[in-house]
Amino acid sequence: MNISICKWFNNSVSPVLFFIDDFANVWVDINGNGEIDLEEDWGYAKNGRNSSFKFLNEVILKDFPNVKTTFFVPVGSRSGMIENAKIKSISKMINCDEGTKAFFRSVNNDERFEIAYHGTTHGEVGKTSNDFKQEWELFKSVDEAVKTINTGKEIYKDVFGDYPKGGKYCGYATNEFSDESIEKTDFLWWSRYYNKGLFVDENCEIGGSDFNPITNLDIKIFGNNKVVDIPSTLNGGLFTNIFSVNKKSLKGTAKIILRNYLLKKKLNEINFLLENNLVISIQEHISPARDDLRRQTPNIFDDRESLKYIFNYLKNRHVWYCTGTELAEYYILRNSIKLMEVKDSGFYIEYIGKRKLENMILSIKLDNKNVIIIEPDGRKINGYNGVFNINISNGMYRILFVN
Repeated sequence: MNISICKWFNNSVSPVLFFIDDFANVWVDINGNGEIDLEEDWGYAKNGRNSSFKFLNEVILKDFPNVKTTFFVPVGSRSGMIENAKIKSISKMINCDEGTKAFFRSVNNDERFEIAYHGTTHGEVGKTSNDFKQEWELFKSVDEAVKTINTGKEIYKDVFGDYPKGGKYCGYATNEFSDESIEKTDFLWWSRYYNKGLFVDENCEIGGSDFNPITNLDIKIFGNNKVVDIPSTLNGGLFTNIFSVNKKSLKGTAKIILRNYLLKKKLNEINFLLENNLVISIQEHISPARDDLRRQTPNIFDDRESLKYIFNYLKNRHVWYCTGTELAEYYILRNSIKLMEVKDSGFYIEYIGKRKLENMILSIKLDNKNVIIIEPDGRKINGYNGVFNINISNGMYRILFVN
């Protein structure tokens, strides 16, 4: 009996993650009317009127119940973009009151969502937008970074009852102390780079240094603790310029005429990831609103049609919708399995990893489809096309042949 371990859960072609940045206890009052209007909310409005979270669920995700979203949350009072901003905003910690804590906790408790760590303040304002410094750029030593991260982790724990499993660098900006600070604060996974950016601009400072698209757009590990490095591989606004056109302009008319051609050309980016079994992690922001009057991109409002097109396209593909933690745990599991005494009658499995994982379900493929697997505790597992999702435990897995 030949047994192989599937690269992705359920032998999926690719994992699909929806990454949304800066889901925070923030409201930017762009028009100064003292009321929360659509697009202004970062999470402060919770699930109320004109909230971005409500827009996300009712406009974008309602037709895609299988999509899973990982929100990256600055846990402290998120800084603005510029000093003495004329645009008024409210920014508070996510544990500032019981109502706010309850809202963010309810999001994290929903199996479709995950709250990941995204710093405390996100950074430090400057005189201009270009002077803004991202949080991990500011640390002058590993110890300083670790101290700030641990403070942020305690805020997170106060809200969610446990420490964060993963996170992302603010603006993907780092210095020489950054990676070590993540390793020393016991994160399971992290998103370090906007990997896709390296193939748009080879001098992209936040795209990493791996110019091989096959390895750059796949999972890596870093540090002695082997932190799982999840790449960012797709811009949620991939199709926005095709759908958002000025019908009165020649350029807009040309885009309408050439729409099918342009869509097909852009789809090559997704097809490349699918054909090479790579990570599809879609990058977005929860709001376009900033106190410097610049529009934050990509964002879920501008990209609503693009996102729906992406999710519709993936509907008919054998993909695995997952959170950052689910992906990281499967990656660790699949690389920490020892198959032993493989025979037609059964096999043994040993988990040799050091990490304690919440999800210990492994996908394996057998060369015979007409079998069932009996797990060590007696549970029967039926497969599909020779693929079995088994619970990892000590003991023998028996193979029974069926007609």
